[in-house]
Amino acid sequence: MSQTDFDVSADAALEGSYPVLPTERVWTTWPMLAISVSLAIATWDFLIGGVVAYYLGALDGMLVMTAGALVGIFIIILVCLPVATKYGVDSIVSSRPQLGVQGSSLAMIAQFVSVVGWNCLLLIFLGHAAAEILIATGVFGEALRSELEVIFGLLGVVAVWLLLRGGPQHMRNYGPYVAGAIVALSVLILILLLVNFGPGKIFDAKPVASSGSRQWDMATGFEILIAVTLAWWPYVGGMMRLAPSSRSALWPSVTGLAVAVVLVSTIGLWSGLALPDSGGDPTTYLVELGGLTTGTIALVFIILANVDTAMVGVYVSAIGLKQLPFVQKKLSWNTTTAITLVPVAVVILFFSGWAFEHIGTFLAFVGLVFAPVIGVQLVDYYILRRQRLNVRGLYLTEPGSPYYYWHGFNPVGIVSIAAGFGTYLYLLDPVNFTSRSPYEYLSASLPSGVMAGLVYFVLTRLIVMPMKLGGYDSEPAERTPDTVAAGAPVATMLEGSKGS
Repeated sequence: MSQTDFDVSADAALEGSYPVLPTERVWTTWPMLAISVSLAIATWDFLIGGVVAYYLGALDGMLVMTAGALVGIFIIILVCLPVATKYGVDSIVSSRPQLGVQGSSLAMIAQFVSVVGWNCLLLIFLGHAAAEILIATGVFGEALRSELEVIFGLLGVVAVWLLLRGGPQHMRNYGPYVAGAIVALSVLILILLLVNFGPGKIFDAKPVASSGSRQWDMATGFEILIAVTLAWWPYVGGMMRLAPSSRSALWPSVTGLAVAVVLVSTIGLWSGLALPDSGGDPTTYLVELGGLTTGTIALVFIILANVDTAMVGVYVSAIGLKQLPFVQKKLSWNTTTAITLVPVAVVILFFSGWAFEHIGTFLAFVGLVFAPVIGVQLVDYYILRRQRLNVRGLYLTEPGSPYYYWHGFNPVGIVSIAAGFGTYLYLLDPVNFTSRSPYEYLSASLPSGVMAGLVYFVLTRLIVMPMKLGGYDSEPAERTPDTVAAGAPVATMLEGSKGS
């Protein structure tokens, strides 16, 4: 691969798959915190809390959600943050040492599907909020609710695409304002719940679908929040590569992507217990509890919040698509973001009701997909590679390159992830939520990740390392974007690591 293949502008790095240099990293601590909060405090949190309300009461639910979110974000920080801030690469690129330069397309597919799923929930929710405003104010009748939800969901798709035309800078610029609005919305909903129902009724309310086993119910609540935070894998890698250092990204990640999720999910939990028919969805009760004016203002906040959060999802999904050489070289940023929004538009148009009714299944799918990938990455980066990557090798795709393995794929990584899938499916059926022991003690995502990592370690030591493949046969020079002179093209770093 020639030097010109990598000679790209700063915009190409920010809006593509190339490493981001320190001079291009514009998201310092406060903008990163605002983006993290606006990403995490989205209306999906209300739905997550509503799912937990099926199994747990107010106190148990709060404790279990807190534990699940903190454990999950700890794992995500370990696997994503050091690589993203040290090398300036996103989550998909960081999976190439484990899956191969071509095999990382599997991680790209997983990322794309999960982010599309989250964006579908957000923009369907946006349609619900807009329809509720128009119906509550008498502009349209109840008979047109479904049509209004679809129309405004599609308008949300268009709005996200238009706002992202300016690149990630728009998220940084608008993130603090949207985050403040979302916090205000959450406080308002909490006040409405407490005024209308009181703490006593909320804490005395029984979960609507308890299994009868407190241990199983708590394991399921824990599993749901683990899955939610593991879903930050594509988001953290895509966002934190824009942070100038690990320090500037660490606490925004913990505060924004764990604590904020728990706080707002708790509101969804409480509303799901106080109003069982709501499923935690505030669009079903805001006007009734707060009155027309207050409820309408709150619904407008929901619309703004969902547009902002969907922007982050589309950004990281577009960065994932940029791993494909054709997309990277031939398609513009605007075309790529449009491609990521097409499946969302299709779901809103034809399957919005079905998607909204299967939120629990989607959350389980997230844990099933990402837990094994994360387990493999942790073992590879910390134990086998000792936190050293060949940056140039991440982008070389021809035979003989460090992460080429066999035809660009590492079968050991794929088999290990499959072992993690099997472990998860043995413990928990993500469709019917039926389980086998010891799920009630271990959950499903954590054992899945452990099994995948263990298989990867054993097979790599027995097969890959003796064959001197995957870059294990050399000590890569620890050359990161930090060693490149300010303003130098990406080519300088990549070509400079030749021979490492």
